Amino acid sequence: MQQEKAQQETIQHIAVVRLSALGDVCHAVAVVQALMRCHPNAKITWITAPLEAKLVRMVDGVEVIEYDKKTGFSGMFALRAALKHITFDALLHLQWSSRSSVLMRMLKAKRRIGFSLSRSREKQNWFVSELAPEPRGQHVLDSFLSIASLLGVKDVRFPCELSLPDDMFKLPKPYVVVNPCGSKIEKNWTLEGNRAVVQRLLEKGYTPVLTGGPSPLETEFSQQIEKGTVGVVNLVGKTSVEAMCRLIQGAHLVVSPDTGPAHIATLVGTPVLGLYALSNPKRTGPYQDIDNVVSVYEHLAEKEYGKPVSQLPWASTVHDPKAMQHIRIEDVLEKLETLL
Repeated sequence: MQQEKAQQETIQHIAVVRLSALGDVCHAVAVVQALMRCHPNAKITWITAPLEAKLVRMVDGVEVIEYDKKTGFSGMFALRAALKHITFDALLHLQWSSRSSVLMRMLKAKRRIGFSLSRSREKQNWFVSELAPEPRGQHVLDSFLSIASLLGVKDVRFPCELSLPDDMFKLPKPYVVVNPCGSKIEKNWTLEGNRAVVQRLLEKGYTPVLTGGPSPLETEFSQQIEKGTVGVVNLVGKTSVEAMCRLIQGAHLVVSPDTGPAHIATLVGTPVLGLYALSNPKRTGPYQDIDNVVSVYEHLAEKEYGKPVSQLPWASTVHDPKAMQHIRIEDVLEKLETLL
């Protein structure tokens, strides 16, 4: 107890470096809020990317500083100049990229804490002064938690506390968010599968709400999903990050591949039916809903690498561009029935 109190007194200003992507920033939010509970008097400064900053700003008590990777080294030097008067008591390096490692070294810090050696990638271990212990689990969030454990953090809580905007859509309830597209086209499930999910929701008395970004691909795909169907609400390209969080909080369920909205759902306490083929759901799945994932990753990974998943490196992914097409509609509908 005395040791914890002494640590709280010596750690007064903590830096967090996690730039992107939105899903991983969601995982980091849970860890940072646990850090704030552990060090209630410490100031937290989080350096992140412009899009992800919209999410982080909904965490009360965190100072947010944006770094846009498009600005390259000039942006890094500007950040260093802006923070040159600050020496952080501890810096949590929660990203694997070499860019973020260089950026992190632009800041003054007494302690620079990074991933355990087994989780370190792109030579991150060269840039930090302390390595985290081995994570307790396979999930990315467990890796973040292991870093924060060196500052006394033991666990995370869900749902997280976010300052959400008012409900601006006034949707008929109950509704289910269907987010059909991932950050890459390879993450998208089939048109037939998404249409089957939408139809089943309508049959069960739920309003399907389509969400996604404003790209032409997502817009066209969502229009194809709702074509000829009455009762679907299409909000693709119409929601900010803040509005998406509020929308998902009010949903009965989220159906999504491995992308930001699936992890936003975890933050706000909404169940997730995750669709996985390219990455291991035990590593990147919805943290509270791993049992609700429909996954073909294990089968495809063993087929590609010729060995069990348990023998593969932690971050191994499937490279088949048609991997998501292996997810069977009947398996998803069966899981959907149990969750409704």
